[in-house]
Amino acid sequence: MIKYIRIYDLIGFKICWIACAFSTTWGAPYLGPLLTLIFILLHLVIVKFNSRDIKIIGLALLSGLVIDSLFFQFNLINYQGGILTQFKLAPLWILSMWAGFSVTLLYSLDSIKNRYFISGILGLIGGPLSYNAGVQIGSITLNGLLSYIALGIVWGLIIPILFYCINQLETNA
Repeated sequence: MIKYIRIYDLIGFKICWIACAFSTTWGAPYLGPLLTLIFILLHLVIVKFNSRDIKIIGLALLSGLVIDSLFFQFNLINYQGGILTQFKLAPLWILSMWAGFSVTLLYSLDSIKNRYFISGILGLIGGPLSYNAGVQIGSITLNGLLSYIALGIVWGLIIPILFYCINQLETNA
């Protein structure tokens, strides 16, 4: 099963991303996080609860909580769904996306883990595009061009940083 982990992670994350983004518009903001939890637990079973994977998932969750909560606090992004939004904190569904995405970094995108410039470009472009998809779905609102610029910069930095952490964990294993 481990040889299929890249496909499982890629398809699983896409399904979870869609579920997380749409569940808020369906009035069920915890459906996506529940599916993502199942996806991640199955991933961890497949990789035999690899400590590197657990650490990166945790780091991504913490990064997402800080980054998206700051975007929310500074009114760059407005989120829908879940109790955390009442406190202007990143909702559970976006944190679930962070966790799910980190799994794709570990296996599906591992071919660029040493290419920090390429991964930065991926974040610079892909980050804002992903959030724009959330806007189109109706799960978030981005407040102007500055939001897109900030998202591009942050994602252009966070993906190489996460890859660097992955590489350090593998080196020190």
